[in-house]
Amino acid sequence: MKRFYQFKNIALMSLMALGATSCEDWLTLYPQDRIVEENFWEDKNDLEGVRYAAYSQMAGTISNMIIWGDLRSDSYQLNSDFTVSSDGNGTAAKNTHDQYKKVVEAQLDSTMSFYDWGSVYTTINFCNKVLQHGPEVLANDAQFTELEWQEMKAEMTALRALNYFYLIRAFKDIPYSTRVINSDEEVIDFPLSNGLSVLDTLITDVRQVAGQGRNRFTSIYDTHGMMTNTSIYALLAEMYLWRSALREGRSGDNVIGANDSTTTTTAGFTEAQIKADCDSVVFYGQLSLDALANQNALSLTGGLDRTSKRTKNYGAGIPNSELLANESMSSSYESGSSPYVSSYTAIFNSGLYGEGGNSSESMFEMQFNDTDKRKNGTVAHFWGAPQENNCHLSVSNTTILNIYASSQDKMNKDSRNWYSCSNLMSTSIRPLAGYYMFKWMNCNFENNNKTISTKTSSTDYSHWIFYRQTDVMLMMAEAYAVLGNFDKCRSIVDAIHKRSTVGEVAAEGSSNNKANCLKLVMNERQIELLGEGKRWFDLVRYAERIGGGVNPDVREPQYLDGTKGVQEIITEYLAKSNSDLKDIYNHRIKNRYGLYSPIYYMELKASHGQMVQNPVWNREK
Repeated sequence: MKRFYQFKNIALMSLMALGATSCEDWLTLYPQDRIVEENFWEDKNDLEGVRYAAYSQMAGTISNMIIWGDLRSDSYQLNSDFTVSSDGNGTAAKNTHDQYKKVVEAQLDSTMSFYDWGSVYTTINFCNKVLQHGPEVLANDAQFTELEWQEMKAEMTALRALNYFYLIRAFKDIPYSTRVINSDEEVIDFPLSNGLSVLDTLITDVRQVAGQGRNRFTSIYDTHGMMTNTSIYALLAEMYLWRSALREGRSGDNVIGANDSTTTTTAGFTEAQIKADCDSVVFYGQLSLDALANQNALSLTGGLDRTSKRTKNYGAGIPNSELLANESMSSSYESGSSPYVSSYTAIFNSGLYGEGGNSSESMFEMQFNDTDKRKNGTVAHFWGAPQENNCHLSVSNTTILNIYASSQDKMNKDSRNWYSCSNLMSTSIRPLAGYYMFKWMNCNFENNNKTISTKTSSTDYSHWIFYRQTDVMLMMAEAYAVLGNFDKCRSIVDAIHKRSTVGEVAAEGSSNNKANCLKLVMNERQIELLGEGKRWFDLVRYAERIGGGVNPDVREPQYLDGTKGVQEIITEYLAKSNSDLKDIYNHRIKNRYGLYSPIYYMELKASHGQMVQNPVWNREK
């Protein structure tokens, strides 16, 4: 029975209702009314209700997470054929489109509502509630076991950390608390905490529960739609990857006075610390792959057997790195007119079991389905629905083509680009010019000219993937690049590239040093993970790893302000996507703070001076 994210407890619905109302509440932490909860925490069902509420709340934040993690990147352009709907919401749609245009052009403004982080803090508060009340439910409910609580504690600790991790990557310095908030009056002492310090805390918290979560649930929907050991390890790997980058950008010559014997320096991070973090990326990344393989080896409820889809070893050179095999789409495959697409179809469209996701490569994805009437309008909003012109984004073909050294033939032979950067569409599906991302659209492909033929089901129920196998493998590849194991980095990238290319052609690019390997990984992540809300975060991490500059950091004066890294991503990525915006990028993204988002102005107003704006975005309307 598909019961994911359904809530039937009246008391829980009251909590959720309170969580949906707000005026100027700083952090917008809910639920607000302690009276509702006086007799709530009685047994396991009450605890599970709020646990599911955390996932339900997080499902509603996906749109903002895409804006924070992807919209500013070099992957997209605004859809030039965007048409305002005539259903009475035309003005609002036009205003939204105009705001997206400003974001793409780095003209961010703190009055833009999608920088309101309140909904994410609501998810965090639900996690805090489960973690706070779990021990008392354990004491009250004899049917609730120590093992069940241990598993739930690990799950909620990781889910809370994932939401805080989004905030760190989007805003850098954030308010941080593990305390439950029940009323506005309790939000009195939440200044900004340094993002790197918060990340240290998150890593410590999740490490303490790593391996203590569920290996799988009885339902395939819960197994992929909730945090298991597989996704907990993946989260740890990514957090260590980020910390390695933040530390590297604050080490060596990035420390003020490092090369001046007359200046007293504040010691930066050491090479040993950076490499230790990268070793942890490899360690936890491998644990994640191992846990996924173990999960897939088990037959799930209803006789769903993972062996129903063939996997293949593409030569990554690490254990449990077999990927879903691409099967020939047509007899003309060998001539190169139609590449393999079945692996992408399994991951994004039909899935293994016709559910639009939950493939054997999935580690954590938000569940949406027609049975529960739980819709995901986000993908249609950004990338559009067939026969409509109201999608906001198109794909930058210039950027994608650049990865293939301007060879359209090589680009066309990569099946990922049939899904992610298609331009020759049937006019019955979408009569638009330009390049569009069909990864979430559940379309069929004809056997020639990258033409979309039919839409097989509504995009309203496309799952949203937070972590999947190749994402983690590429995290490991990046770590290997920093560690100096260039061959291992290359073998992982090549394996992922081969799976999707005609004739299993190796990835392009040199890989004989760290800089080249990092760019190789950046290119492969852009192709493989396009439209998954990750590209801008990847660029930020890349820039932070370089660091550099001339002036001291505004808030961390012992370090340089990161302008060298900023200039690198402007020159190598952003300006190549849109050369007309190079001067604007240089003017607006002045230092590392320009890589992060402005804090929503209402949060600043409600904090009564406890918080201050991101230094680059301190202009207010």
